[in-house]
Amino acid sequence: MNRRRAFNLAMFLGLLSLGIFGSLLLTKFVLANPDYQTLIQQFGFAGVLLISFVAGLNLFLPIPAATFVPVFTAGGMSLPFVIILLVIGTMAANLFSYVAGRYGGKVVRSHYPELQQKIISLYRNHERWLPHFVFMFTALMPLPDEVFLVPLGIIGVKLKHFILPLLLGTIFYQTFAAYGIDNTFKFLL
Repeated sequence: MNRRRAFNLAMFLGLLSLGIFGSLLLTKFVLANPDYQTLIQQFGFAGVLLISFVAGLNLFLPIPAATFVPVFTAGGMSLPFVIILLVIGTMAANLFSYVAGRYGGKVVRSHYPELQQKIISLYRNHERWLPHFVFMFTALMPLPDEVFLVPLGIIGVKLKHFILPLLLGTIFYQTFAAYGIDNTFKFLL
């Protein structure tokens, strides 16, 4: 079991390193090619939205969307605009995960009723902490938000109970990550 964990950690770190290295190379390429800068200025918003949506579904791509921020800023997009697009794409992915949990709840209820009861019991015992947990997890944890969004959808917790902390946590994380990565790349280049 320890070998499997070590392998998974090595794979994650390898993918993350590959993503960062690829982003660094792509940023250097964009900085040296005015034609690609123009292309990013014209169509970069769609790229940011797509990358942030896919990266928001962290189970499929464990590389933070902010890793690619320097590519877009090298292409002439403003950092605040990129951050807004990152938040929109990530929130769309988060809402998709929640809705998948809502519809998946029917399957869980019919095939795994004891699992649903455990999730409901956990929620009821800690319901007042939900907004705080959602904000802290979303803002500070580099882990998939699906970890809590899918279960909340499964047990039918209304979105209005945690949408604001989810949005604020996403804004905090994306802003911090985008500025950090963009400034790091500027220092390296």
